[in-house]
Amino acid sequence: MLFLIWELLLLLNSAAIGFAERVELFWDIGRLNISRDGYNTWDSICVNNAVPIPPVHVTQGDVLVLNVRNSLDVPTAVHAHGIYHNYTDYYDGAEMVTECGIPPGENFTYIIDTTTQAGDLWIHGHVHSQLTDGFRTPFIIHEKVKPTTYDKDEVLYFEDWNERTFEDMVAIDAKLKLANIPPLYRTMLINGVNANTSKSLHFEPRKRYRLRIMSLSTSSWIKFRMPGHTMHVISKDGVEAVPMEVDGLDLGPGQR
Repeated sequence: MLFLIWELLLLLNSAAIGFAERVELFWDIGRLNISRDGYNTWDSICVNNAVPIPPVHVTQGDVLVLNVRNSLDVPTAVHAHGIYHNYTDYYDGAEMVTECGIPPGENFTYIIDTTTQAGDLWIHGHVHSQLTDGFRTPFIIHEKVKPTTYDKDEVLYFEDWNERTFEDMVAIDAKLKLANIPPLYRTMLINGVNANTSKSLHFEPRKRYRLRIMSLSTSSWIKFRMPGHTMHVISKDGVEAVPMEVDGLDLGPGQR
């Protein structure tokens, strides 16, 4: 009898996996000399020789298979910020905590199950200052059932940016005896580029829009307002919330 129950559980599990979509991505992590703020050019961390890194979209229940090649000259690791990783912490991507990091010239595959989660998360490098140097992008897990009705879904994410690498900024601050003060950032990128060159969002009257507003910043806080309009917060940090009307948002680093 126990054997029959075990066989039935295996069949049910196999059926569930069969309905899930396997979303497979191939990321080659390197550096690209580019101007992201429209003024200064230096080496930004890139994926597949492209900047900004394209946002990752899956549907709840999908399995994300992220094949990573490290073409940097230092180790790297990939962290899906907000994923619980119950019993799969070896895919968490925290260097020297849950893994040793991917050595230069080596590969590693992360497998991320989204069965129990949905909402707005993000993916970023988890070695030293790689996040600050451009290794970050939204990770959207779309709900199978919308938490509310809306006509269009838009992702709006912000990154603080400077004309120097994080390590260079820390070295400058140390010389100025500002070691206990986070480096200041001169520019805020919108959807990966300078605000003057980012794609405009167009809103139509009598339409409902879901804005996935995300801060991928290192240390800068963001104040977001739409003058003359109010918004309803329906989720926070990837967790569904009771709708609350607000006239603006204050987002700290990593909040969405």
